[in-house]
Amino acid sequence: MASGAGGPSPGSESLLEEAIETLLNTVRREELDALLSDHESWERFVAEATLSREEAEALREVLNELQRRMDMEAEEQEARESFLHQFPEFKLKLEERIRKLHELADEVDRVHRDCTIANVVANSTAVVSGILSILGLGLAPVTAGASLALLATGVGLGAAATVTQVTTSIVEDSSKSSAKAQASHLTSTDFDKGEVIAKVLHDHMPQIYSLTDTCFTALQNIAKNVRAINLAKVKPRLVVNARRLMTAPRVSVRNGRQVQKAFGGTALAMTKEARIVGAATAGLSLAMDVVSLVKDSEHLQKGAKTESAEDIRQQARELESKLKKLSKIYEILKEGPTP
Repeated sequence: MASGAGGPSPGSESLLEEAIETLLNTVRREELDALLSDHESWERFVAEATLSREEAEALREVLNELQRRMDMEAEEQEARESFLHQFPEFKLKLEERIRKLHELADEVDRVHRDCTIANVVANSTAVVSGILSILGLGLAPVTAGASLALLATGVGLGAAATVTQVTTSIVEDSSKSSAKAQASHLTSTDFDKGEVIAKVLHDHMPQIYSLTDTCFTALQNIAKNVRAINLAKVKPRLVVNARRLMTAPRVSVRNGRQVQKAFGGTALAMTKEARIVGAATAGLSLAMDVVSLVKDSEHLQKGAKTESAEDIRQQARELESKLKKLSKIYEILKEGPTP
């Protein structure tokens, strides 16, 4: 059919619309691909349909659009079937990850609570250590043996408290770092707990070195006090000279040297001014320990929750929200398209 100068005639337009409608309703994808990809087939189809050039171009444009729609529908159908097939297993994995995140958060809180309890004990021990140290320094001029025993006990308790505090700090930091890494790599295989712990220990090396020095110094002080106690028992005259050093404005150089040689490094060899400074230092440390004790006790009463655990729980809540939305989409797709 030939076209007029002003475009397709009304009759040809009607035939074109009818042909397009028929193709949209009956054509198969294979037939459409073959028709549009094979030039000879297309020319033969145009000749048999007696279409003008304008009609043929219009029809081809419609058929190209139809082909694009079929491609999109095929992709959407494939994606739909893939989602429906994979979602049940994906849901189980996501639920497992959410469960593990909650377990990690609970574990972080549990370790933190245990470490807080340990710190309460350590701070209590440190408070007792401070009290004993102050008493030992105060009683040194009166009861040499008892004061030395109090100081030795105070030094030992102080070292024990420091060991507990540093240890709990390492344990808690290790727990938090490990939980954070696991939360970020629950679906990966590159998580190495040993590597995380090694990093935590590396970060705490200054504290560990300081703790070693503290313990060594504490043992030396305890040994000096024990030796001084034994010496005071067998040489009471040295104790008298020591009391003079602690109370008298001046003592002879000879007596001072004897006291320093016998009781050096202990309260019995300290002047009044030195004991006052020592007591003030111990008092300041005691006040700080009391503040820490009160703070940890209040934190423990409130449940001893941590920000790290809350961050992990927030991740779990976000996954739960996503899972809820995906489940809703799955139910809609499973019901099929609305007719």
